[in-house]
Amino acid sequence: MEYLIFSGRELEDLLLKVNKAKPAFKRYRYVEILAEFDGGVVGKYHDIVFIFTARELLIDLEPLERFFVEISEDDGTFKPFRFGKYRYEGKLLMDADIREDLFYDYLPALLSEIAKARTLIKECSIRVSHLVSRETKIVREVMKLSEIAKTMDPEKLEEVSFNVSSMRTEFFSGYMHFKEIVEEVFSAILRAERISKFLDGMLEEEIAGMKKELERMKYHESSFEQTLEGVRDALYLLHLRLEMLRGKENLELQKRTSALQAAAAVIEFVAVSYYTLKIWESYLPVKYMPATISFSLLIAFTTIVVILTDAIGEYIKDRKVTKKLTLLSILLLTTFALMVYLPILFSEA
Repeated sequence: MEYLIFSGRELEDLLLKVNKAKPAFKRYRYVEILAEFDGGVVGKYHDIVFIFTARELLIDLEPLERFFVEISEDDGTFKPFRFGKYRYEGKLLMDADIREDLFYDYLPALLSEIAKARTLIKECSIRVSHLVSRETKIVREVMKLSEIAKTMDPEKLEEVSFNVSSMRTEFFSGYMHFKEIVEEVFSAILRAERISKFLDGMLEEEIAGMKKELERMKYHESSFEQTLEGVRDALYLLHLRLEMLRGKENLELQKRTSALQAAAAVIEFVAVSYYTLKIWESYLPVKYMPATISFSLLIAFTTIVVILTDAIGEYIKDRKVTKKLTLLSILLLTTFALMVYLPILFSEA
């Protein structure tokens, strides 16, 4: 006798490929029988499809697992279970009566969970190798990042930070898939354990072996999680370092900008003063005014013009008339009026 365990996705192909399979709907505690054929049945358990056959079955679909079952007398090495005794050494030897509920329900359900767990454990092992390789690369890059951080070079820090972030994202994606599979393994083992307990410990040694494999996967899961946390902390510290470096650069830039602005203001003040004085003297009799008054008016006019220039710039930017702009405009007009009126007044005196 033999159990062939397949993924549920292959149900339609199985029903087509099993010779002379006829629909047969029967529901048991765990399993649903879908079809019968000469010497066996096709059944479904959750997302698993199985074939139980009492004779050799040729089918061109590769199963997840094959379990050979043989009715045999206890030679003193068999273990007891609910319906008899058994021994499993690559082949399941059973000293038990052929019961429909055992062979069509309990046993295929238990073997399906074991097959699923084994398949997922194999996939986990492959993913572990892949993730360990990625983990090594990430750790190497983080160490490189730590060395570059000492050089205080923002460009290099940003470049390596980008590489580490990309690698972390890729690693995190692989880790999440791995974690999901580990959870599926845990669920499959848990269900297998429940069925085994119902059968008074049947195949409990196989389940114990899978639980050890699960512990190994959990260890890797914890290790990968710690790596992700370490990389996250390293990137956080790096971003703080970059912000600090940028802050210093911005501060230096602000200092240079302030110096340039001050120099520009002085140049603007001198230029406005010079050209204002020349124009003023050309059109009005400034020479009749007391020097103190003419100088004060010139300084006031120049200062207002320089400040008003900034206010006009703010207006162009925000498109909003401010009190500052209004007040400066009034002061400028007032000063201009005095610069026109006073020279004439003093020249006629």
